[in-house]
Amino acid sequence: MKTAAFSRAPMLAAACCFAMGIALARQHWVTPAALLLALAAMAALTLWARRYALRVALLPLGCLFLLLGALCCEVAPQPDPQQALALLANHAPRTLEAEIVRLGPLKHTQSAAPFTGKLRDEHTQQIDLRVLAVGDNPTHMKPVTGGLRLHLYAPASAMFPHLACGALLQVTTAMHEEERYLDPGVWDSGAWLRAQGIGALASSPASAVVVKSAGHTSEGCWLRSMQQSASDRLISYADQPHRLPKLLRLDHDDASMLTAMLTGDRSWLERRVRTGFERTGSFHLLVVSGMHLAIFAGFVFLIAGWLRMPRTLATVVTIALSFGYALFTGFGQPVERSFWMVTLYLLGRLLWRERQAMNAVGFAALFLLAASPDALFQTSFQMTLLSVIAIAGIATPMAERTFAPYLRAMRSLWQREIDPSLPPKVAQFRVMLRMIADHLTPFIGRWLARSVLPFAIRMALRILELLLVSVTIELVMSLPMALSFHRITALALPVNFLIVPFVAVLLPAAILTFAVLLLAHQAAFVPAAFTALVLHGVLWIVQGFAHLRAGDVRVPDPRPIQIAAWMLLLVASIWAARRQRFAVPLAACALLAAAGCVLWPMRMLHRRDALSITAIDVGQGDSLLVITPDGKTLLIDAGGIVGASPESKFDIGEDVVSPLLWSLGIRRLDAVAITHAHEDHIGGMASVLANFRPRELWTGSNPNSPAYDALIAEAAQEGAGMHHYRAGDRFRFGMADVAVLSPAVGYKPGATAQNDDSLVLRLSYGHTSALLEGDAEMQSERAMVALGGLRSDLLKVGHHGSKTSTNAWFLSAVSPSYAVISVGQHNFYGHPKRAVLQELESTHVKTFRTDTVGATTFYLDGAHVTAAP
Repeated sequence: MKTAAFSRAPMLAAACCFAMGIALARQHWVTPAALLLALAAMAALTLWARRYALRVALLPLGCLFLLLGALCCEVAPQPDPQQALALLANHAPRTLEAEIVRLGPLKHTQSAAPFTGKLRDEHTQQIDLRVLAVGDNPTHMKPVTGGLRLHLYAPASAMFPHLACGALLQVTTAMHEEERYLDPGVWDSGAWLRAQGIGALASSPASAVVVKSAGHTSEGCWLRSMQQSASDRLISYADQPHRLPKLLRLDHDDASMLTAMLTGDRSWLERRVRTGFERTGSFHLLVVSGMHLAIFAGFVFLIAGWLRMPRTLATVVTIALSFGYALFTGFGQPVERSFWMVTLYLLGRLLWRERQAMNAVGFAALFLLAASPDALFQTSFQMTLLSVIAIAGIATPMAERTFAPYLRAMRSLWQREIDPSLPPKVAQFRVMLRMIADHLTPFIGRWLARSVLPFAIRMALRILELLLVSVTIELVMSLPMALSFHRITALALPVNFLIVPFVAVLLPAAILTFAVLLLAHQAAFVPAAFTALVLHGVLWIVQGFAHLRAGDVRVPDPRPIQIAAWMLLLVASIWAARRQRFAVPLAACALLAAAGCVLWPMRMLHRRDALSITAIDVGQGDSLLVITPDGKTLLIDAGGIVGASPESKFDIGEDVVSPLLWSLGIRRLDAVAITHAHEDHIGGMASVLANFRPRELWTGSNPNSPAYDALIAEAAQEGAGMHHYRAGDRFRFGMADVAVLSPAVGYKPGATAQNDDSLVLRLSYGHTSALLEGDAEMQSERAMVALGGLRSDLLKVGHHGSKTSTNAWFLSAVSPSYAVISVGQHNFYGHPKRAVLQELESTHVKTFRTDTVGATTFYLDGAHVTAAP
């Protein structure tokens, strides 16, 4: 193994410089013309320097690739913003004509009826459309292009129209853009949809759809239809009654995992099914992803090597089979990128006689980044690239320094003429194995001695190889896992190690089951029973580990200094793995230190001279974060979506509230408070409790309900101390004083949750204070005015600015300088009401709204209040 040097991997060095250029261009915009001039000057400087010494030319050459990366980033085509369609996506009903480009599965589900909470049975289907024309009515249509994701629904008892990919249809619906939560750290799902060609969303009764013609089915549409048909067939089989024992029977959840694993179709995969795999870091094993395809290609290439195929033929076969598999899974963006990564990597290995793996990695990364600079910031690209770097750059050199030569020495063990060509220690190892086998021959026979012993040693070395690769990948993945998923799965290594043998059997068994379903449906129960048995073994392992709290550690965003340290230590590990002396211990220590940098707890980001109160943008809901000057943290409510489907994969606590807390470096909350038990206040609380394990839970007076009772039980399970407060209670929270203003001591809640159940708090620090009203209405406001002591600098306006709250006499009693309204864009209720806004304006209160400015933080320093939207 030769030592690391840039001269041995010039493409890797070029790719690194290119990536740096892309990153810099993202931060600082430069005109393409200026970059072209700089490129010309740097190219001339490189040629001039090369005339004197190659080493002198390396610096301008690196700058040349850096400028190329910046130029590619600046001129790369961006997703169509679809402004024409966006202007029409304003919740007003319009008629549109469109072509179906993607069909989702037809599902039977339950949805919550608005304002009642009652569940109703429905058939639903999600389709993607290429919009052709839009009008206020069918007779006045204007050409408009764009992508629309339409959610169709119908009562379970009604007929659902049969739709086909490529069909032209007409539908009247109210379009809207994807809601964007304007909070730090929250993923921009709207930008992701636009990258997929979707500029607007809508929902409509299926009966409103009129199919005008069958249209033309494109190749892409045909591929997606084939994938969907395969998934539907497997789901349909699982939904049929079977007399087999449960252990040997595929149920709906089992089939949803198999469809994701075989076809890449995740539409059937529900959040509750995913959770166990996510907690144990094994989700990638059951879902086709970029990493999945990379592993598939690696196995094909390995088998080709065992079959003694020439390197060129092995490369062609691997690429061809990988392409076929990628097509079958729908050729989604992660799989497509991984396919090109595998292809370019294998082609790169053919171009250098020394087979420099890292040079091939650089070659592949450089071409992929040139084709799509934005890929540098996409998690799937990062994880695919880092997996290859972990194996080729660290695990393989470490194996070569330790056991890999002995593993290769197991081939042709009884051909003694090979020994002289091997290193002395390896040759001695072969001789020793033959001697042991000869000594065992009288006891167990010649065949067993010469077969079983070498096989056992070979298997032990293979297991060691698997362990080394798994540990290396898990440590290298520490940064992208923390950045993108805020999760360090400490049990990923043992779980993956235990289930890999099962998955190796499960994949071919599942493929066989699917093939029999296509050819002889009645006979499918035999392979399906075996598939179910293996799959249930995997689930038993995963679910067993998933219940261990230590196995899933949620972590905040790594700071820039942690990211920089991780990068330096990763480079150090790659360099150390190729040293002549102490390669393995140095590389291992550097890799462990890199993971340690990511996990090292950093101080929370907050002002130490002020009480900060942040109104989090959770749409039409409430969530407030309070941080005292001494670092005590309190979360009041966690938002939620009223009427969300039980099958919804969106969780506002996991996807909105938690990312904001992690962006501030918060690992654990000191307390959470539930103002009252309405869904728009507690819907995201379950995830917050699981992610941040609060020490205390504050409540007022709330009636029992399934959702509220479940939260109380979960808080108790997490070890949170329960505190029930009433008006008149006062206590100290860190350096802040807390006064409870409502509910009154004698207040009795009704049978169902009401706005006047709200727990109202007044927080003060020094001579500044804030009144946080929840959804309290007129009855509670009268009681609070009678109680007195309401004067506050900041008011969290009650009930999202409804006319039932923030009455003039209450506002006069509070007399705030600032107010904040937590409200969703284009909400159904018309909040905030004009009368409330006019009252705030007439009293000269500076008012902030989360639907327009997003998350807003107010700093109370004891003397003054400042706002930072």
